Amino acid sequence: MSLGHVSLPTGPSHFKEMRDFYAATLKSIGYKVYMEKEGNFCGLQGYMGGPDFWLHCGGEDFAAGTATGKRGAGLAHVAFTVGSRKQVDQWYQSALKAGGTPNGEPGERDYAKGYYAAYVLDPLGNNIEAVYFNPWWMSVLNGAPKVFNLFVGVLVGNVVFMYGRKSGWWS
Repeated sequence: MSLGHVSLPTGPSHFKEMRDFYAATLKSIGYKVYMEKEGNFCGLQGYMGGPDFWLHCGGEDFAAGTATGKRGAGLAHVAFTVGSRKQVDQWYQSALKAGGTPNGEPGERDYAKGYYAAYVLDPLGNNIEAVYFNPWWMSVLNGAPKVFNLFVGVLVGNVVFMYGRKSGWWS
């Protein structure tokens, strides 16, 4: 079972700012606005499936940080999985250009080898992450078909060679 979608409340006074921020930021990792009702909700869709990231207006008191009149400090955390370190870097730059606040430059994190991520705070202070996770064992698995194919090729080649010598195809 996987997560179907996430929706962040924005409050009416921040809806447009948040919509524009996420439309620009997520474009670099293949997202586009799928459907929206201006000032009410906005659904963004990645390269596969339906919209999995939403913004909804809600009441002003539901939006992150608005209860105290201050912006939050990572009150919600959302991570987007991407396909490469380069995509993490591109996402980070587009998030900064769209008005995000740096909250962790792109780099490998010490809590998991192969966990390459970057973090920004969105206009309401939610902690947004792009992550490429390629642990050592995935590298081994990704290389396994090549090794297996090489092994099969050598084995078949030897069988053909032995058969050819026995049958007189070549001496």
